[in-house]
Amino acid sequence: MIYPNGHIQHMVYKNGGALIGVAKVTMPQIKYKTVTPSGAGLMGDFTVPLSGMIEAMQVKFEFSSVADAAVELGSNEWHDVAVYVADQYFDSARRSEEQEQLRFEMTIRPMEVDHGSIAAASAADASGTYAVCRYTVYKKGVKVVDIDPLNQVHMVNGKDCAADIRKLLGMT
Repeated sequence: MIYPNGHIQHMVYKNGGALIGVAKVTMPQIKYKTVTPSGAGLMGDFTVPLSGMIEAMQVKFEFSSVADAAVELGSNEWHDVAVYVADQYFDSARRSEEQEQLRFEMTIRPMEVDHGSIAAASAADASGTYAVCRYTVYKKGVKVVDIDPLNQVHMVNGKDCAADIRKLLGMT
C-alpha cells in the first residue's frame, strides 16, 4: 500500500520565474453550484449540483516578505502562476519513501492585498486573496483537474464533465 506522508517543500513561479517570499498557499475550493428542486411529484426537497457549474474560486497567498511576491502579484492584472509541490509517500510493501510532484497552475487576479503589520523583531505577515479564472492540477505530470469556466472546461480525473454541455451549446 502507498500512504501519503505530506508536503516536503514547494515553490511558486510566475511566468517561469521564482516568486520570492511566498510562505504558504491556500488552494482554491471547488464548490459546485446547486439547485433545490421542489414541486409536484416530489416528497420534499433535495439538493442537486449542476453539471460543470462552480462558484467563483479564490486562492490565498501568505508572504514572508512585503516587498517581493506580494508586490509582484499585487498589480491589478491577470497573472499566470504555478505552484510546484514535492510530496512524500510511504510504500509499505517495499518499506521505502517515494517522492512525487504535484503542480498547480492558475490564472489569478488580486482581489485584496494586505501588507500586514510591522513590529520590531517580527516576521512579515503580508497576504493576498486572488480570483482564479483557470485552475489545473497535475500529479506526476498527468493532468487530473482542469477547470476553465470562461472556455466551458471542467475535467476531473479524466472525465470531461462539460463535454455534453459544450455539445448542447453547439461548441463542438
